[in-house]
Amino acid sequence: MRAVSSSNIRHLVEADVPAVADLITRVFPQHGWSSREECASYVHETLFNNPWSDLGIPSWIAETRNEIAGIYAVFPRPMLLRGRAIRVGVGCLLGVDTDKRHSLTALELIKACCSGPQDVMVADGANDRAQQLWVGTGRRLPLLYSLHWTRPLRPAQLALSKLQERGSFPKPLSLLTRPVAALADAACARLRPNRFLRDNDSGTREEPLEPETILSHLGEVMNGSALQPVYRADSLNWIFGQVVRKRRLGKLRARAVLSDSGRVRGWYMYFARSEAASEVLELAAAPGSYDLVLRHLLADAWREGATAVRGRLDPRYARELSDRNCWFRWDGSWTLVHARDPEVMTAIDQDQAVIGRLDGEWWLRFLGW
Repeated sequence: MRAVSSSNIRHLVEADVPAVADLITRVFPQHGWSSREECASYVHETLFNNPWSDLGIPSWIAETRNEIAGIYAVFPRPMLLRGRAIRVGVGCLLGVDTDKRHSLTALELIKACCSGPQDVMVADGANDRAQQLWVGTGRRLPLLYSLHWTRPLRPAQLALSKLQERGSFPKPLSLLTRPVAALADAACARLRPNRFLRDNDSGTREEPLEPETILSHLGEVMNGSALQPVYRADSLNWIFGQVVRKRRLGKLRARAVLSDSGRVRGWYMYFARSEAASEVLELAAAPGSYDLVLRHLLADAWREGATAVRGRLDPRYARELSDRNCWFRWDGSWTLVHARDPEVMTAIDQDQAVIGRLDGEWWLRFLGW
């Protein structure tokens, strides 16, 4: 049967927020909102009260018979392209009502978003269906930015948790084998590649990461990248306030790494989860310091009880990650990019683009707190 759509595609306005919250809670019950009102408050805060709402980049909805049948939420971000200010739209939620799944509504929403006023459209958490629609319209898929890296810290407990997730291990047996796995991981920690807490970083120290530190040293860690994010004090404070509330992802750990003389070598931000894999939100370093900051991150995650650390690949640092025994794989989500200016795609193809999780949709996700 041929897919059809009679939807009207238009900009999202504030009056639509309650109906959008109703759509989100119906289409994505796994997102875990305690109420539609709580979801509506988050939608309004994220899409209308963010620090970059003055950029004029809209979100889009599909309307059928005066009812909202779909949404493509777009989060605005400013960036620099070789020193020139550009506007980026971050696609952070594409949802279509269940009885419209086989229509053209999702495709029409993607086309509307890509024709919007932004210079670049980015989505870094797209599923297979969104990826197929995106590529089907002739848009680019930068494959390296869709890869993730994982560094096991407690491999036995990590393997056990994976078996539990797949239902391959009965819970009583899991409880019996957990102490054995802990002993095996303690033994592994004595092996050379896994001595996360060994004192090989004398001459460095850590302190809590503050927005002011990022602002003061952003230019240094960007190291002349052709495409890079732009921050102000108000926008960084807003982001910090948002991510610390994402408790479903874990406890936010944000640390700056400094030399004993006080020079900032870089920083890391991740969601710590004991007895589970911890997700990296940001890992930034001055030239020549990425491996140092990575080692500090791994040691901190070990102290926090994580079974592994996982992040999205920044192709500039594939060598450093590989040297630290990280493994790379596609993990079920895609990074999608559409740009009118070919210089954007050139920067991406030449690994000169900084499109990290902090600058994308990954931490937004419209999940319940």
